[in-house]
Amino acid sequence: MSLFSTLLPIIRSVFSRWTALQISVSHSMGGPESQVKYEAFIEAFGQYLARNVRPSITISTLEQDIQEYLDEILDEEFNTVLEDGSSNELAKLFIRYIQLIQEGKLVDVQQELQLQQSTTPAIQMSVRNENENDSSSSSEDDDDNERNNEIREEEEEESTNGTKSQAMDVDEEDIL
Repeated sequence: MSLFSTLLPIIRSVFSRWTALQISVSHSMGGPESQVKYEAFIEAFGQYLARNVRPSITISTLEQDIQEYLDEILDEEFNTVLEDGSSNELAKLFIRYIQLIQEGKLVDVQQELQLQQSTTPAIQMSVRNENENDSSSSSEDDDDNERNNEIREEEEEESTNGTKSQAMDVDEEDIL
């Protein structure tokens, strides 16, 4: 079995629990074809890892390269900029899994993934249910959020303009 075919179910499992990616896909941040992009991302990342994991590359360089790849794909394909460090955590995780696979410990990786998978579905279901319940009022919420942002911007402008005009309303007598 090739490294690529071994990695695909592992990538799928890890990506299914990657909150930033799952939110991006579920909210169609990659456009109307977000789910198709998600599936293509799994394949492309598997190919990327299979091509770029080499014994001659240091772990820190490989870690940085994987993190940059993940960040770039999320930014360009899913309009998501990560600031939570999750891409770095995933880079380390994939390197560890690849090292275990190369040591012949695929069973250990599979057991770890099964254990993690057994605790995840309840969390994902609660997020999905909240999204389904909110779908009818999402346009109303968006309108409310826009109005609140406009009000805040107007208040900020007024306070800024008020401060400027107060500073400019200085009598010449006060200066002398």
